[in-house]
Amino acid sequence: MHTYSMYIGGEFRDKKEKILIENPATQEVFAQIPQADESDLVFCIEKAKSAQKTWQKTSFKERKQLLQGISKVILENLKNLAELETKEIGKPIKETLFVDIPLAAQCFEYYASLIENVSFPSFFNKDAFDMVEYVPFGVVGMFLPYNVPLMLFGFNAAAALAAGNAIIVKPSELGSLSLLELAKYIDELDFPEGLINIITGEGPIIGKALAASDIDMFSFTGASETFKKIFESIKRPKKVISELSGVNLAIVFSDADLEESSENIMASAFMKQGQMCINTSVCLIEEGIYKQFLELLSKKMEKIKVGDPSSALTGMGPLRSKKHLEEVVNKVEEFKEKRAKIIKGGKALETKGYFFEPTIIEIPEMIYAECFNPILLVKKFNQEEIETIIAQNPTGLVLQIWSKDLKKAKALAENAQYGTVWINTFAQMDARTPFGGFKESGFGRTLGKWGLFEYLQPKHIGISFGKTQVSGWFG
Repeated sequence: MHTYSMYIGGEFRDKKEKILIENPATQEVFAQIPQADESDLVFCIEKAKSAQKTWQKTSFKERKQLLQGISKVILENLKNLAELETKEIGKPIKETLFVDIPLAAQCFEYYASLIENVSFPSFFNKDAFDMVEYVPFGVVGMFLPYNVPLMLFGFNAAAALAAGNAIIVKPSELGSLSLLELAKYIDELDFPEGLINIITGEGPIIGKALAASDIDMFSFTGASETFKKIFESIKRPKKVISELSGVNLAIVFSDADLEESSENIMASAFMKQGQMCINTSVCLIEEGIYKQFLELLSKKMEKIKVGDPSSALTGMGPLRSKKHLEEVVNKVEEFKEKRAKIIKGGKALETKGYFFEPTIIEIPEMIYAECFNPILLVKKFNQEEIETIIAQNPTGLVLQIWSKDLKKAKALAENAQYGTVWINTFAQMDARTPFGGFKESGFGRTLGKWGLFEYLQPKHIGISFGKTQVSGWFG
């Protein structure tokens, strides 16, 4: 069994208390990570504060070099990092190797180039000069989920470091290994000790303590219920950005390209076993093509190979844990009680590992339920009700619209309160474009210039060269 150390204050630290890491495909316990305590966190924050003061004074050129260095070591160790995420989390190797890990590297490279072009506005008039500077918040805590830890490290850490902050990363105890492995490579780079920290442990212990600490800001990616518990721990005002649960909808109109839409919706429902924030929870299919589309989708699902995630041929691996598998089984029973009909799948596989069949469930009435699992809910709709269905969603993360009528699709997109709307496409993401949710799906953005400015505070400095506008105000 391999023992990983956490990386805090510029050193690798182990603890007597450990968390065991299980391979969800084989149920083998193959690694262990430390359970940090409050003394570790105090040490970590102290070192981060010191490092941040130094880092804030560094030039954009020096920051660029570090970001490019992190991108480089990610790509140099791509195979190792991808295999580790697959083994720990259960994602098919083609996802970690060709999508998740490379996108993390892309983010560091992107923000390395972006900070070279940051401008500082200034304004002149006859007797005064005003300028705007951007300053970092200080020490930023980052709560990462288990499904794409290294990718979301790229989304958040690259921007925060580019902005001049120090970071304390608290990954999920179900998705820590790729980050701890990356720390070994990052440690060889030149940056202040304590600038980058990865502290491990259970959320109720170290996660709550991090939120309650005197860090200056934190970002959270994960379930809304977990966020509420973390948020309740905050003891003093600080900036918070969050990307939370989303009931993502996919809408298929009768004039859609059925072949292309079915391929994309299948991917959006079953990639990563549905354990991703952009996955489709409910597919709404126009009445006239409902039966035809379901038959096409069901037929296509037969080519999804469920099994060993380390195989290049596998399309779906296991769910992350036994607890998650049990929750999915129970969820299917709940849907049945609500008169839902299983169209395809609906059962756990009778094999070692936490595998569940790709599943389609027809719902008679609209249910705004996030399915963070390989279940796709489907429902027919008519033109008159679709805008209401879109608008009544309490969350607003991702919406897919499939139609050849681009004028109609664009009108729906413009009225929809969703952070991302994809028209005739899925997963069209880029380091340059913003990502985040509306309504109950969170606050703030990652990626693009918007992601950088989330980690910066504008400061106004005004200088007068003569009498000011209040001189002589009282005579």
